[in-house]
Amino acid sequence: MGSKNIHLEPFDKGTITKLEIFEDYAQAWIPTFVMQSAKEIHIFDLFSGPGYDSKNIPGSPIRLLEKINEHLGIIMSKKTKIVLHLNEFEPKKKKQKKFELLRENCNEYISRNPKFKYFLTINFYNENAEELFFKLTPTISKYPSLVYLDQNGVKFISQEYINELEKLKTTDFLFFVSSSFFKRYGKTEEFRKALEIDVSELEVEEYRNMHRLVLNKMKSRLPTKTELKLFPFSIKKNANIYGIVFGAKNYAAVHKFLTIAWKRNELNGEADFDIDDDNKKNQLTIFEGKRMTKIEKFQSDLENKLLEIDSTTNKAVLIYTYQCGHIPKHAEVVLKKLKKLGKLNYDTKTPYLTYENVFRNNNIITYQIKK
Repeated sequence: MGSKNIHLEPFDKGTITKLEIFEDYAQAWIPTFVMQSAKEIHIFDLFSGPGYDSKNIPGSPIRLLEKINEHLGIIMSKKTKIVLHLNEFEPKKKKQKKFELLRENCNEYISRNPKFKYFLTINFYNENAEELFFKLTPTISKYPSLVYLDQNGVKFISQEYINELEKLKTTDFLFFVSSSFFKRYGKTEEFRKALEIDVSELEVEEYRNMHRLVLNKMKSRLPTKTELKLFPFSIKKNANIYGIVFGAKNYAAVHKFLTIAWKRNELNGEADFDIDDDNKKNQLTIFEGKRMTKIEKFQSDLENKLLEIDSTTNKAVLIYTYQCGHIPKHAEVVLKKLKKLGKLNYDTKTPYLTYENVFRNNNIITYQIKK
């Protein structure tokens, strides 16, 4: 382990949160395609770093290798080839020490896991990520791919990058965006080029909601009939708000990400802090009464929508649930409540509101609403 970079700063709490979400998603993503007997899968980490921080805490490339190692058995049995694309580049430095450390640390890890040689290939790059991304898009589009864009800034939310990602079919991606920087620098050319947000919107939006604003602006620039689904996860780092943007085109990926997000924070599934002050909403106010939490608001909206129609299916309700950024159990509470009250009926013992029932097993049932 002598090659670890002892000169780097230790990861802060927000960085650890980001790395753990990246790691958790890789943990869920890798076996999905391996079990489908995909011949080859690719993972791209375009801002890899040297591999460890000053306290020997693993960064994203080492965490990826650890997740691959955990799935060694099924990878070997399915004979799936895994290709890692790791890039580290310091544009203002003549000596690329972080890149050299990245290569040394990864090679050292692989040397302790000799079975990797049967299925793992690592391509190392020492290039500007903005240019490298476009060089790699033909490969990204050809294979099942997972893309990490762990930038320290906002450039990768520019239209040209979103356009490329929107075209891809079997690619999941996770951005890391310095969202609160828009509040400070949104009027500058660099930030307006990345994502043009009206100055008045920046002025009135609460600081804690900056990542939501960025995500909504990204959504607004997508084609009308796009299949791409975007979800946020806000991260508080000292006085700043950063965030992850997750993107994918299929509901299997959406289910995985939302499950991870709500497991991290059962209060809102969207931040590593109480972004909506939900913990205070159990207190009565003089003029408003009890305010609804994020989960309560979703459940109230779902109930109202159900009572306005004659019938729907578990698939329609599940898709609506995902689109609202929630997980099935939040909607299941509403269905069971309405059935108990005699306002809704379904013939099965349970509402069959799971990803497995709807998308994997195609167990589609109808909910009848009683007027």
